[in-house]
Amino acid sequence: MAKILHKIRKGLFYTVSCMELVAAIMIAVGILAHLFLIRPYWTLFGVDGLENYLEYLFDGLIGIELVKLLCRHDLTSMVEVLLFAVTRYLILHHGDSLSVLLSVVSIGILFAVRKFLFLHPETREETARRREHFD
Repeated sequence: MAKILHKIRKGLFYTVSCMELVAAIMIAVGILAHLFLIRPYWTLFGVDGLENYLEYLFDGLIGIELVKLLCRHDLTSMVEVLLFAVTRYLILHHGDSLSVLLSVVSIGILFAVRKFLFLHPETREETARRREHFD
């Protein structure tokens, strides 16, 4: 049963990773279309056509990251979900300078947490070997 669940989780993770790639392509195509090709047609998405388009895609990306978090159960996924959420807020909401500053600082803190507080798998294995040696 555990092997079946592992295969399902792995397959779901692969599927959501492909969906993430498709969303990234859609964002790039949408931005290029907005800049060069069909700016007048963005009114199909409302007055703020590109912002609405990006909002839908970012909501989808946050959902994808949540599914990845549920598949992996690790802190890296949690930090990625938080990064997407804060980045979405920063890009789509044009708030005052204090909220922009707090968003940028929180993104910096999340990057610092990811860089300095997470152990890479090789470091984790080496630390476990050292503990076994001293025990």
